[in-house]
Amino acid sequence: MDNNMSNSNLSILGINIELLPIDRSQLKGLNADTLLNFSFYSTVFRNQVLCIIEPKRRSNYTPLKYKRLVEKIESVVGMPVAVSLDKPAYYERERLIIQGVYFIASDKYAFLPMLIANEPVKAKQTLRKLTPVAQYVLLYYLQNRITKSLTIKDLQAVMPYNYLALSRAIVVLENNCLCHCDKSADGTKNISFTLPKRELWTKAQACLTSPVKKVYYSDNLPDTPYAVSGVNALAHYSHLNPERYGSVAVWDKYFAMNDLYNEIEGNYSVEVWKYPPVMPSQPSTKTVDKLSLYLSLKDEIDARIERELQLMIEKMPW
Repeated sequence: MDNNMSNSNLSILGINIELLPIDRSQLKGLNADTLLNFSFYSTVFRNQVLCIIEPKRRSNYTPLKYKRLVEKIESVVGMPVAVSLDKPAYYERERLIIQGVYFIASDKYAFLPMLIANEPVKAKQTLRKLTPVAQYVLLYYLQNRITKSLTIKDLQAVMPYNYLALSRAIVVLENNCLCHCDKSADGTKNISFTLPKRELWTKAQACLTSPVKKVYYSDNLPDTPYAVSGVNALAHYSHLNPERYGSVAVWDKYFAMNDLYNEIEGNYSVEVWKYPPVMPSQPSTKTVDKLSLYLSLKDEIDARIERELQLMIEKMPW
């Protein structure tokens, strides 16, 4: 960043702004660790009052920890909060965007959605939550080596959905600018995804949701098809140690509530998923797919889980 915050000036996207230190009396409610590790400033950028925080030393905060920190500070200062960072790597910026953390990374790059500061912001404003079928289709594409355009019949051949459900899913994806459709001479709709997969995954974060619809507990495994989920699924893909019992995922289409399940306790956690917990062509049909697993665990507060999730995503063969 060209300007030093101690000089009470900062450049955001080429616009020079004045920074005013926030008095300690306005920061009551923040713990001592936060006050010691960050400097706090207020400013006005594009007619929006903004709080900017800057780490006083190199921070080891994860994106999820920054998210929780920013939420706490916003509740205290009563204004949007952005983090000023010194040249974060591309993957660090990407992870912050996924967590929805506003940040200023250089004179030329800032993620400030409420100010429409750059392209990721436009995507965040445009996208809407995907339907379960649309999310399933998108995650299938992202995790398979598909190099040509697809048709709905191609999808129908490998997915447990009918033609109508898939047609509606493609409309949702197209309306969210996540795919492009055109018709061939015979009237067949050809579906293509033009963005690189890593970039498409990042862009889609604003409209993806956890696949978990409801969680129950049981002392027995379900007698319907299921896949390993939760921490044990992450252990399958990483260096985490598995739990003795853990979680399993069941598609809500096959789940039937009975007296074997309850909402309080049991050896197993049974997650009822909005769509099938395994993907077509997936190497393991006994473990949930990586991207759905990420979406189901991304808000966990355990730092070990967060770290392994991020490593899993970074190692994806996009």
